[in-house]
Amino acid sequence: MEFSLKKTSVGELSTVLDTVSEQPVDIDFTLPDYCPDIEKILRCKITPKIYNKNLSGGQLQLDGTTVITVLYVDAQNNTIRACEQSLPFSASFQLKDLPGQYIVDAFTKCEYVNCRALSKRRLTVHGAFSLYARVRAKSSIELCSPEDEDILEYNTKDITCASLTSLGQEQFSAGDELKITGKPPVEIILDSDVRACITDYKVIPDRLMLNGELNVRILYLSSPDAQAPQQIDCLIPFNKILECEGLSDDSTVCVDVSLMSFDIRLKSDILSEDPVVDVDSRLCVTVVGYSSVTIPIVLDAYSTEYIVDLENSQLTLPEKICVLSDSFMQKETLSFDDAPIAEIIDFSCEHTSLNPIINGSEITLNSKLNICILAKDGENQPLYIERSVEFGKLLETDTPCNNILSVNSCVASLSYRLGENNTIELRAEIKYCVTASKTTNCAMVTTICANEENKVNKKSCALTLYYAEAGEKLWDIAKCYSTRRKMICDENGLECEELIGPTMLLIPTI
Repeated sequence: MEFSLKKTSVGELSTVLDTVSEQPVDIDFTLPDYCPDIEKILRCKITPKIYNKNLSGGQLQLDGTTVITVLYVDAQNNTIRACEQSLPFSASFQLKDLPGQYIVDAFTKCEYVNCRALSKRRLTVHGAFSLYARVRAKSSIELCSPEDEDILEYNTKDITCASLTSLGQEQFSAGDELKITGKPPVEIILDSDVRACITDYKVIPDRLMLNGELNVRILYLSSPDAQAPQQIDCLIPFNKILECEGLSDDSTVCVDVSLMSFDIRLKSDILSEDPVVDVDSRLCVTVVGYSSVTIPIVLDAYSTEYIVDLENSQLTLPEKICVLSDSFMQKETLSFDDAPIAEIIDFSCEHTSLNPIINGSEITLNSKLNICILAKDGENQPLYIERSVEFGKLLETDTPCNNILSVNSCVASLSYRLGENNTIELRAEIKYCVTASKTTNCAMVTTICANEENKVNKKSCALTLYYAEAGEKLWDIAKCYSTRRKMICDENGLECEELIGPTMLLIPTI
């Protein structure tokens, strides 16, 4: 005979796929006719752009394009010019089982790139980038609670845990047309970059209203024979309403937006003499919501009638979810004794690494920025410099945590000032969102079985005298005598579970 237990499902976010694939970038190409000859290569940058994420039939398919941008010095006019090539890439990843409700995270990281001029008009590029793919799905843990059984006694414990109640993800487009005012018109785009950040969001039942901004940087020439490049830095706001079933005002919410791809191109406007810059980006917003639930679980059980067999299971449950989302200003002074800088043409950065370290209620974000500087030296010669900036940010949670679930960050703004003694004072605003959890381990009874022929040997007397020692628990005493704990409490006028001192007890027989 098997006794029934009440099953309660608690949602959790489990990782179905977490892998990485290295994508090579190898190309030889000749400069287009409109590009001048190469005197010196300044920088070669590869920008992978993901245009498609598709999960079906147990296979995750990622498709995109790698854009190779080469900045170089014009051999004739000693000015900065650029050329661009694109290579498609594709990768597929197998999954054992297709999950029901899931989210797909895909991002790239440049590992290395080498560019060499074979001649004044021919280039060879060799590099690679890592394509990271992760699929997380909603699953459930079944907790066993007592059912009403007259012949069973339960030792229970109330477990408070964070249950995954909502999971949503959606891709959408964001951008705008930029009309350049107060600067020379855009004729040729040399280089560009887009970063996406969340500014604020609001939770309403089963929906999330999101506001954010695109930080757009464009390096351009105002004419084909322009000597000095110009730079544009602007913000483009965007908003999105995401349907997310199960989301409520009291949910603990983790929201992330990632930039999959972007395109920046010139667009003719018949009503204006100046070309219009069209910014189009593809974003992916992910929402994960948790709710706190308290459920009694069975730690131990016995029958007052039969000898029972118990099956136990070890559980690891998220007791609480902590979401830390804010921004901070990072200040650094960069020295360039080996490369004298007279004028800065372009100043940008790449967020290359982010490593969280958790220690109780403290989380340290160790991060690394790759600063990219396009400048001119004292002899008016173009030069390109890269510097790495490492820093750590200490975050504090209101509850000690022991597990990092996700971490995201972006450079919301970047500014600089050319200082004395060939230094640059850097100010970078870093926005971050860290989701951590406090997990707890416990053992739970999952199955209770009894043989109806294997009954408990009961005493013939109505009461048994028992001399209990200090520290003994009423549960253990009641289980030993196959009686009810409440009956022992009532008979002896007890309210506490654990005996403080030596006590003589009367044990009722059922």
